[in-house]
Amino acid sequence: MTFIPYEKRKYGPLGPNSKEIIKKTDKYSSNHYARYPFAPIYSKGAWLYDADGNKALDFLAGYSSILTHKLDEAFAAYTDEYYNGTDLISGALYNKPYAEFLELITNLTGYDKVNPKSDGGTATDSAISALLNHGKPRGIKSPEAILIEQYFHGRTWIFGSNALFDDDQKYNRNPQAGGIRVVKNNLKDIEDAINENTVGIFMETHQGEGGPLFNSKEHFLAIRKLTKDKKIFLGCDEIQTGLGRCGYLMAWQEFGEEARPDFVTLGKALGAGLVPVSMTVGTEEFMSILKPGSDGSTYGGYPLAGRVGTAVLNYIQRNDICSRATKIGDYFTQKLTGIPGIKTDHRGALIRVELEGVKTAKYACLEMLLGKNRNPRVFMKHGHYDPIRDVAYTRIAPPIGAMTEELIDLAVEKTIIPVLSQASRKK
Repeated sequence: MTFIPYEKRKYGPLGPNSKEIIKKTDKYSSNHYARYPFAPIYSKGAWLYDADGNKALDFLAGYSSILTHKLDEAFAAYTDEYYNGTDLISGALYNKPYAEFLELITNLTGYDKVNPKSDGGTATDSAISALLNHGKPRGIKSPEAILIEQYFHGRTWIFGSNALFDDDQKYNRNPQAGGIRVVKNNLKDIEDAINENTVGIFMETHQGEGGPLFNSKEHFLAIRKLTKDKKIFLGCDEIQTGLGRCGYLMAWQEFGEEARPDFVTLGKALGAGLVPVSMTVGTEEFMSILKPGSDGSTYGGYPLAGRVGTAVLNYIQRNDICSRATKIGDYFTQKLTGIPGIKTDHRGALIRVELEGVKTAKYACLEMLLGKNRNPRVFMKHGHYDPIRDVAYTRIAPPIGAMTEELIDLAVEKTIIPVLSQASRKK
């Protein structure tokens, strides 16, 4: 039988009920997401179930938000607070769950203070604003912060308008927000960008949307030393890479305590898919710039967030999620090693798969999820194209708490290898 390339196949809903959900969504929703035509109505463990009885292994985990679908500990904490606590939504008053959450997160991370937010975009926007606000006490009239070229820090104006590598992210965001300098991810360009107006560098420990792309210990420590020598701040966005995803509570810990940034943004898995929870954790020096009225968040630090966040952090510790992520990543990449046209790299359970000679892995991902008679169906997300290396990136980020070697074997042997080896142009 003649092989039909995946990009020439048509992919749509797997049944009438899903089709109706998709039709209604497309009719009334803004077109801000290019969604895959799969509509889950239930999830449990590592599986997503659609409205027509189909199921798929979730290897995206809500961009690393999900440690396991239906995390019992988080749901128990949520319902207990809902029925027996308060639905207070106000930063004008104190609440016990938030206080306990603060104590736990500072003890675990080793930072002094927490600034609570709801999602990744608000956490990173608040963090970069705080960074720029450090210019005034330093006598800098036009403070600047340095970002790394292939960053993703959410879609707020300050980040979106300065995005260079992603046209969709930059989408018509004019005028360009000031105070930002974007440079390539090499030490010389970073050092050359530092001037008398620079207050700090804000970067991802590893670049989730850029590939993912992984920084080496030598490179990260060189940046950390540079910021100390220049007496400027270093902040790390760990929204995607933190909370065990890369094998450590915070991915920078791979490089040792000497690598500790001045502040870190955390989120995604903190809310367990139940509530949006994010934050900046930082040193006393960095966080002291925040004064009453200088920042705020309606849902930042509210009781339900505190209870769920505490439950998630306790779950991460009790279940040794960091070590589990390392074992999962090692096993997964080992299973994909030696496949013609495919290369892999990973940090913990954040895995990059490269397809050689292909400009996008989108169609291969559609085939794994929606292809005829695929069993198991697998949901993972296509990434960017690197024209220099002529490879298309695909990201695998399975739910760490629900993943087993048996599920990995099933997905890799039955679906991932057959599809990706066909999709690669270099055999």
